[in-house]
Amino acid sequence: MSHNMMQKVNSFALRAYRDTADKDYILARIAYKTDLFPQFHWSALHALEKYAKCIAILTRIPKPKKDYIKHEVNRSLELISEKLDIALSEQTKKFIARLEEYGARFRYLEISWFINDCELAKLDRAVWELRRFCNAELYVYSGDHFVSVCNDKHEAIRSIEKPNKINTLVPGGYLEKTLENRKSRARPDLVWCNLYYTNSNRKSVLMKSGKMAENSPFSLHPEIIEEVSKYTFVPDEIKNVYKSG
Repeated sequence: MSHNMMQKVNSFALRAYRDTADKDYILARIAYKTDLFPQFHWSALHALEKYAKCIAILTRIPKPKKDYIKHEVNRSLELISEKLDIALSEQTKKFIARLEEYGARFRYLEISWFINDCELAKLDRAVWELRRFCNAELYVYSGDHFVSVCNDKHEAIRSIEKPNKINTLVPGGYLEKTLENRKSRARPDLVWCNLYYTNSNRKSVLMKSGKMAENSPFSLHPEIIEEVSKYTFVPDEIKNVYKSG
């Protein structure tokens, strides 16, 4: 296939996944700011999932034939690790695991949820660590095939200790365009208490910790599960949890 096809595939990855993830990320920040924590979890998972899948396309990772990836991040990262070393902090790894296992896996209040930490700061950090690799300029291609990582550019962004413009900003990204456009209605929610995506030189931010919880109707009244199952899908693992409890 041609070099032209390579460019078109990369454009698809950046527009359909990275830029869409950028919008999910801003939406997650809005949800957190307004105490809509389940919506924060869901949008956060969507954003991180799309960043990971963008990188998978840029590095030409074939989609699994049997184990199709839905709203998962870690499975995509496992596949990417075969071609690319992405250093993630322990905090980010734990945050992703929490989103996948508890925070956003169940969308219909099948389980109770809680939030007692400043999870927006964790999302900001996770986006920063992962999104930097959603950049086609980091990769070397032959025709439309991924060959290797551009070592000089990769080295410049590998550190996860100190964010700067070089290891944070991605050419042509939606977040970058939002930062440049001071009239953007999304800009205030992007830069609010944000250490990573901002035009200021702030070294720290004051951010509220979210403290809220909500009980699942099933935890309050497990006897309704079988009746509810007549009208909507209830996963077997949810039924088993409440039966065993």
